Amino acid sequence: MKSRLLVILLALLTMACTKHVEKAEIDLNIGYEANGKSLVTDSLCYVNEAGNQFLITEIQWFLSDIQLLDQNGDWHALKQRGATDSVAELTESIFYIDTDIPESQTLHGKKIPVGHYTALRFTFGLDENDNQSGLFNDPPESEMFWPDVLGGGYHYMKLNGKYVGSEGRLKPMAIHLGIGQNQDCTEFYQNYFIVELPFDFDVKANTENQLDLTMVVDNWFRNPNTIDLNEFGSHIMQNQTAQRLLNGNGKDVFRIEKPAGGNNDITMGKDNSLTEKFRNTMQKAAPMPHFWKWENVKERFQDLKI
Repeated sequence: MKSRLLVILLALLTMACTKHVEKAEIDLNIGYEANGKSLVTDSLCYVNEAGNQFLITEIQWFLSDIQLLDQNGDWHALKQRGATDSVAELTESIFYIDTDIPESQTLHGKKIPVGHYTALRFTFGLDENDNQSGLFNDPPESEMFWPDVLGGGYHYMKLNGKYVGSEGRLKPMAIHLGIGQNQDCTEFYQNYFIVELPFDFDVKANTENQLDLTMVVDNWFRNPNTIDLNEFGSHIMQNQTAQRLLNGNGKDVFRIEKPAGGNNDITMGKDNSLTEKFRNTMQKAAPMPHFWKWENVKERFQDLKI
């Protein structure tokens, strides 16, 4: 009897000492940019670094293992909100995105702890643990399959379109990224890569927490490798050289930022301190010198946790 009472007491003490962690949902909005403007599909209006004129019809891709870094140095996984129990274990960390499916352009994440975050990272495509044949049974994800003879699993991305070939005729453009292989298909190579983007962002309770993740499409074709579509424009699934060149270019393809008109505070850098920004702003607004004093409002700023 005494032992039972001791167990109950310990359980109650544990519950009492457990700190409640407030959490909030977060959405990641996907966008596309080319030549510094929003991507326009089905229009022959782009020219890459190699001088190839091209158009894009669709972009289908996987983004997986999204994580956010809090100010304490801990990473928090962003998993699919609304995933069913039967699917969650295998695919709740995998997001399929398709320019032809508007609803896929917003990634709805489950709740993570409220607080300040300093970086976002993710895997472009699928790593060797996730990229298994038969993982998806239904389209559109199942239609991203990568042939077993070429390594199996799924495409990381299908960037489809057309380009003007050297002879002046339109040709299919199929930038299909995935597992690589040697000439005899007896050895296979992983071509996914991890992107980490630093920023400052506050996840708040009772707020629509949103981030914009933009794919700068024309960056796939430059820096550090210039991609000539006459050489690598189509059928690169069995071209490991092309796969690695595009892999190298992918590191600066993505940009993270705050949605226009959003409520969250996010900056890509800390070029000025909050104090300096405040002083500069108030200098312009003050009706007379020294009207605004930083010391007078510092406490209020702290109350607002700005």
